[in-house]
Amino acid sequence: MDKSELTSEERFLKHGDRSANFIPVDVHEPVMKALGLGGTLPAAEEQTPLQTHPPNGGAPNVMRRLKTEAGTGRSRRRILRIPVQGWVAALLVMVLLGGGYTQYSGELRQGAGAQYKVLPYKPLPATTSGGMIEKTEEPLVYLLPEVPLSKDSKGYKENKLNEMKRSKAYNILEKLLPPGEYASYVMSRTDQKDASFGVSTYRPLLTFKDYAAYKTSVEKYNAPIVMQPGYMPEGYALDQANINPSFLKHSDEKQLEGGSEKDLGDNFRMTWRVEKAENIGYFTSSLVYKKGKVQVKINASRVDDKSKPAYSLPWNKNTKVENIEIDGKQLIYVDNSSNKEIDMGSMYNLYWSDPEAQIVYSVGVRQKDSELTKDEIIRIAASMMN
Repeated sequence: MDKSELTSEERFLKHGDRSANFIPVDVHEPVMKALGLGGTLPAAEEQTPLQTHPPNGGAPNVMRRLKTEAGTGRSRRRILRIPVQGWVAALLVMVLLGGGYTQYSGELRQGAGAQYKVLPYKPLPATTSGGMIEKTEEPLVYLLPEVPLSKDSKGYKENKLNEMKRSKAYNILEKLLPPGEYASYVMSRTDQKDASFGVSTYRPLLTFKDYAAYKTSVEKYNAPIVMQPGYMPEGYALDQANINPSFLKHSDEKQLEGGSEKDLGDNFRMTWRVEKAENIGYFTSSLVYKKGKVQVKINASRVDDKSKPAYSLPWNKNTKVENIEIDGKQLIYVDNSSNKEIDMGSMYNLYWSDPEAQIVYSVGVRQKDSELTKDEIIRIAASMMN
C-alpha cells in the first residue's frame, strides 16, 4: 500500500513514536483493528463516542470520536478528533506484547485480560440438589456499643482477669498438644461453685509456607484444595497456606468431668480432653497472597447440602451485590467499600462454586488501602476457572 493511501494517524502508528525511540513496525492491518481504528465503521456507529482505557486505570481522561468522510484513494477516510501523542504509541506497544485493555460496549466488558458481563444479583447453586450461595435474609445492622465499664469497676477487672485466664489456657494446650491434635476444654473457679464459662475448643489452623506441603496435607486430611491462580497482580507472592479444622461435635461439660486438669492460678482451673480424630472435619482451606500489608485471600469451602442456604453472604444497606458472568459461568461480586460503620470482614469478595464437588470458592481483599481493582479480582478468579 502506498504511503499516500494512509491517513496521517496510520502513518504515525506505522513508523512508531520516534520521539520515544520505538522500533518501526508494520502495524496497519492487525494492530489498527486491535485499536479499533481499522475497517469501515457502520453508519450507526459513525457518531458514537467510544471510551477506551488501558488496564489498571492508567487511561488519559479523554473521549475520542471517530468520523468517516469521502476521500481520494480510499472510499472512506478516518479522522481522529484528539491529538495522537506518545500514549497511543505506548498503547500500541502494549497490544503488540499481548496486553489487555478495557472497552465498555453494552454489557460485555474486558478488564485486566478477562471478559465478563455485569448482571443483576441472584442466588447461585452451591450443590446439585438445591443448596445455594445467597445473601442472608436480613442485613447486618450497626448496634451502638455498650457504655464501657470504668477501669476501676469490679466488672471491668473481672472481665480482664477472665480474658487473661482464657489466653493462658489456650497457650498451655498449644504447648502440650502436637500439631493435628485438638481439644475441648472448660474453665472453672474453685472459689465460685456456680461459675461457668462454657465449653471452648482448641483448634488452631494448620499453616504452611510451602505450597507442596499444603497440597500433601490437603490430601491427607481430605480438605478442599485451592489451586494456585494462573494470574496474580505484580508484587503479590504466596505468604502462607492454611487448612481450617472444624469440630463435628465436641464434649460438653459433663463429658469433660474426669479429664486432664491444669491449675491456672487465682482460683481458676482448666479441664480438657483431646477429641477423637473422627470428631474433626477439614472443610475449609485457603491461600494468602501478600504485597506489603495488603492481602488477597483465596478460600475453598466444602458446604453441607442440608444447610439452607448452603453458603450465606452477609450484607448491610451499604453493600453492593451483583453477578458477574465469565465464559457463561456466573459468580457473585460483593463490594463493601462503602461500609463505614460495620467491619464486614473484606472490602471486596468474589464467590463461585463447583456444585458437583459441593465447594464454594472466594477471592477476597480486606485492606481499605488496597490498590487492587475489581477487574484484577475478576481476572484472578477467571485464571482459576480455566
